[in-house]
Amino acid sequence: MAEKRDNDGFLLVIIGSAAAAGILYLVQEQWVDPWLSSRWGSALFRTFRMSVVYVIPAIWWLRRRAKKPVFAELGLKLPRERAPFILGTGILLYCLALMVFLLWPPKSCGFTFWSDDTACGARHLTDWLVVLPLICIMAMITDLWTRGFVLLQAAERWGEPRAIALQNALWLLLHLYELELLAPSMGWVGAVLLAIFLGLVGDLIALKERSVVGLMAGHAILNIGWVLSLATWFSL
Repeated sequence: MAEKRDNDGFLLVIIGSAAAAGILYLVQEQWVDPWLSSRWGSALFRTFRMSVVYVIPAIWWLRRRAKKPVFAELGLKLPRERAPFILGTGILLYCLALMVFLLWPPKSCGFTFWSDDTACGARHLTDWLVVLPLICIMAMITDLWTRGFVLLQAAERWGEPRAIALQNALWLLLHLYELELLAPSMGWVGAVLLAIFLGLVGDLIALKERSVVGLMAGHAILNIGWVLSLATWFSL
């Protein structure tokens, strides 16, 4: 009975986070972004809402259980002897995604304003100093929640196959916005296949090492690499 209550609490946190994320996304799209009218303000609010709906509930739930340190439960560990493999595989995975971006460059303004295309709004200093770091933080939060919290905790309760299925469903849900931006250049099938590939391989890495540090680093590097490529190569 105690295990059942624990499982119910876990599912409620996931459902509550996903529902809150959807509601706050609509709030931001309809009311917050038009009022802010700046990329850095929008990125700041998005980072704030992701922290509130994903990170805080996960930490709160894990602290209630108090079986292990929260950082360890979330996969935020980097054993010295495994650090090269953990970091290397996580970074390599997202470098493969960057290669796909370079082969099929997204054309949406959500991806390309870094090229200083005036049609998408020229980039400014705040984009480098505020927006880019926040984008990296948001990317890392995605891995932290879907893999460090959902995947690792679900694997303990229901086994790895079900945990992987749940994580990938949430992974696709969280990346609907990105999939919509990628679809014009690589098609919906290509965009979904890329997301599933990143989801499955990343899950295998996280489950093998019980760490998401390398994946978080790789996700941040993906964003930095894409921005630098737009600001240099595609601007030539």
